[in-house]
Amino acid sequence: MILLTGITGNNGGATATALLKRGVKFRALVRDKEKAAEWAEKGVELIQGDLNDPESVATALEGCDTAVLILSNGQDQERLEVSFINTAKKCGVDHLVKLSSPEAVPGTTSPTPLAHLAAEKALKESGMHWTLVRPAFFMQNLTGSIMGAKASGKISMPMGNGTVALTDCGDSGEFIAMVLTTDRDEHYGKCYDITGPDEPFTFDEIAKVIGEVLGREVVYEDCDPKAFQEAIRPFVSSDWHSDAVAILFAKIADGTTPGIKTTTFQDMMGRPGTSFKEYVKKIAG
Repeated sequence: MILLTGITGNNGGATATALLKRGVKFRALVRDKEKAAEWAEKGVELIQGDLNDPESVATALEGCDTAVLILSNGQDQERLEVSFINTAKKCGVDHLVKLSSPEAVPGTTSPTPLAHLAAEKALKESGMHWTLVRPAFFMQNLTGSIMGAKASGKISMPMGNGTVALTDCGDSGEFIAMVLTTDRDEHYGKCYDITGPDEPFTFDEIAKVIGEVLGREVVYEDCDPKAFQEAIRPFVSSDWHSDAVAILFAKIADGTTPGIKTTTFQDMMGRPGTSFKEYVKKIAG
């Protein structure tokens, strides 16, 4: 049995959809069963619990030999992920798949990659079999910009001349489902950095693609980082989160973390992932 976390989020939901398409039965740990009711209607076994409560996590893990750890970025991310890993080990989980980030590299000073690094370390030292799936910059991060460009003709982000390799959450979910439903031995101890099929984009190039799909000129405005940080505060979970996003974006802008395309998704899945143009068409209608 597989236990999945994060089913009500983009990546957890994409993973659940991909598993259901493959006919896989699994259970999901959720804080609010009503919020996740649509998944119960699709046949997913929902177990109510909270990552802050290891006992409820242990209950959800009863009878599970595999777990998928997908957690939203946040101030408590490292503590919650390490706690989940420790509980999974105690419960006899054999294989744990963690959603991580290609920016989680030694020497980083960015809070979110640091949290991923700490959890990766705990997982590797746990004695369980492990697999890391590390998608690059999510296309879903640009959904608001795409919709805003329809009205304003511009996208405003503090990215300078930085580049990003883009990945669709749907592809991330498909990749995790593949890891879970093919020869497990092949994936033990593997770290998969995945991207879509496009070469890394500058944000001028991102604006151009959006404009091509919308049929109007769209320009990129390199906005003030502090103003952007203040603008996103009402839409994220905490000031810590907005600060972490600002640090992450600053490292993209100054070239510290450039976009790097990989062919891992295509090589493993036998097909290219979703292109950014395809994603914009889906979002823009």
